[in-house]
Order: sequence, then structure tokens, then C-alpha cells
Amino acid sequence: MAASHNINGGLLKSLLRIRTVKKRTIIVGLKSDNCSREVLRRFLAMEARTGDSVFAVHVLEPSDTFDPNSFHTHEDICKSKQVEFQVKVCGADSYITGLAHQVRINFAAVLVVGCSSSPCPEMVIGEGGNSMVYRAKLDSGCAAAVKVMKSTESSAEDLFREMEILSCLKHESVVQVIGYCYGKEVNAIVYNLLKGNLKQRLRCLQWSERMRVAIGVGKALKYLHSFSPPIIHRDVKSSNILLSDDCQPQLSDFGAAIVHKQNQQVSGCTKPFCVVGTFGYLAPEYMMYGKVDEKVDVYSYGVVLLELITDLQARSLLSCGLCERLIDPHLNKDYDKDEVQTMMTAARLCILHSSSRRPDMKTILQLFEEPHHSLKMQRKGQELLNEISPKGKTGLCRDDSSDSNETFEF
Repeated sequence: MAASHNINGGLLKSLLRIRTVKKRTIIVGLKSDNCSREVLRRFLAMEARTGDSVFAVHVLEPSDTFDPNSFHTHEDICKSKQVEFQVKVCGADSYITGLAHQVRINFAAVLVVGCSSSPCPEMVIGEGGNSMVYRAKLDSGCAAAVKVMKSTESSAEDLFREMEILSCLKHESVVQVIGYCYGKEVNAIVYNLLKGNLKQRLRCLQWSERMRVAIGVGKALKYLHSFSPPIIHRDVKSSNILLSDDCQPQLSDFGAAIVHKQNQQVSGCTKPFCVVGTFGYLAPEYMMYGKVDEKVDVYSYGVVLLELITDLQARSLLSCGLCERLIDPHLNKDYDKDEVQTMMTAARLCILHSSSRRPDMKTILQLFEEPHHSLKMQRKGQELLNEISPKGKTGLCRDDSSDSNETFEF
């Protein structure tokens, strides 16, 4: 039995409480460039509150030209807002080490680290409906991805919801969050940056690497669905699957993810609903009626499996059965036929029209990982597919919801 994980609103409440604290000690990192001064000025003008104590900290560097007596504008802002302000210069092995030390000795509640420049088009590595993703370099030298929310009425709420979910997750196949930024002008989340995504790299992957991706993403979804209540990603697609150098996958972009509670289920007959996600990966019951549960992710996962086999979202081609022309020619016929058959069976079951007929992620992983069950499962799966479509068709275009009480079990 999969382990059950509890989710509550504790993190969101604690994040929201940050905005109601009356007095704070704040450390702001300063470098010698004018950009750092501008970051400090904007922070003081927009974020500092009456009663705050702000320490602008500069860590000495070789051939430093920093002048601590040139912050008259900043001082004036603080006086008008009744904010205590002090510029401090210190020595340390590195910029971050120096700031961290100041946070500890001053018992600071907030650390502000300015960026060295504004994002430019060359830094953009992705774009979603409500966000832009930029490549960034941390002070440690490590690369990171910064997801900046587009300015909307709900951008702050979206940030906290995504952070609440991500803070609960710890899995090798789920993207790691480094931190976040909440402000009047910018709401952003910082992630670890890998070597591209599945959509970008698919044609270069060998068959063994594609199997690794399929199993890794399957484990990530099984993990999400094991929470109580379950987490539904709602936007599983090839561009949201990041890959490391050795093709270990990490499921990313939890902007559409929700904690699914039964009493929150939307009825498409009585209430309007908003569909999020990407066309081509959306389960029919979600797209037509707004119905959301774990099987929505299962359907999207099935489309990803088809891409791994064919380099296409080849649902309409499944009626042809498994044949050589369906398999990605970039593999140059270098693949394990039994594994291809297994993945094809899994894909066909995942994208069944009726959600109740689709297997859960635990069952799909058994199909991939337990060879002694694989043949039995494939046979039962094929019997189900034949029952739905006696002539070999998948039944994707017909409504088999009348049999919705039947479930796929082994």
C-alpha cells in the first residue's frame, strides 16, 4: 500500500502571516553597482513598514570602491516611513556567507538579495499562460530557473498555492524548489535547473532512456496521488518533464496543481468551470465537464507515453495496432520490442475515454516494473480493449461512459 501523506494549509497561513507582522529586522545585500542601490531604494519605498529595522549590508571585495555615506535618498525614505536604517560594511569569505552571518547575529526575519541586472530576452527558457521562466545564476555558481508570475489579480494567491504544494514534496522525480519572492511588483519561484525538457530532447533519446523517463514520471505521479487528499498536477506534458544529464526526469510546473478534495468536485451541469492545462493532453471528462481526479493525470501520462514511442501525440493512429510505422524513426529500430509492446499497452489503457476504466498509476508501474505480472496484465488489458472496441479500435471517439461502474483491476 502506498504511503499516505497529509496536506494542510499550515505553510500558506505562515506565509500570509509574514504580511501582518508589525516589526521586522531586515538584511538587504548591497554590492558596489548602482543596481543594488536601486533594489534597496525600491524595497524601502514599497515593502518597508513603520517599525522595521533595515540593515543594508555590503561585503568587502578586492579593490572595493563602496561608499557607505552616499545613501541620503534611502535615509530620507526611511525617515518618512519611521523605519530604522543603517549601512554596514563587513568582511567575509563570500557575499552569501557575509549576509548569512548578519542574519544570524541580528536575528533577522527577512533577507533581501538584489539581482545584478534585469531579465533580458536571451534569458527566457519557457513561457506559460500565466508566467515566464528565466535562466539565472546563483551566487554559488549553480544554474537556476526563475518562474516569474505575470501580473494578475490572482498572481500572489497562485504563488502561495504553488509554494504550499511544492513545500510538501520530496521526491527524486519532482522538481526541487529553492525559494520564492513575494512583492507588489514581482512574484516568483526559483527552481533547480536541469538540462532541458523532454519535448526538446526527445528525438535524441535512446530507447532505454525513454523507458527511464516513463518509469520516473510514473513514480512521480504515483507519489502525488498517494497524498491524502491527493495532489492532481493537471498539466502533465513533455515540456513540463525536465531531464538531467543522464535522463533522470523531474516533473515540474505545479502552477495548475490542486489538492483534490471530494467536496470540491465541480459539477459541469450546475456550475461554470475553468479548464487549465494543455490541449491534446486533457482528459475528455475534464475538458467537457470539469471533472477532476487522479485519472486526469493518468490520461495525460498516456499521451506522454505515446510521444515516447512515436514522437507524436498519436492517439488517432492506435487503431492501426502496433506496427513499425508508429515507432519513432529516430530510434533507428534500436529498441526492445517487448518493452515497446508494454508501453503501448499502458498508453492505450491510460487514454481510455471512460475514466473509471483507466488503471491507476500503481497498476501502470507494475506493468513496467514487475515482469512476472506484465504478461498477465497485458492480456487482461487487451481483453478490456477488445471488449470496448471489438474491431481493434480504442473507442476514443465513442462514449463508453455507460459502463462507468466497471473499473480496471488486476
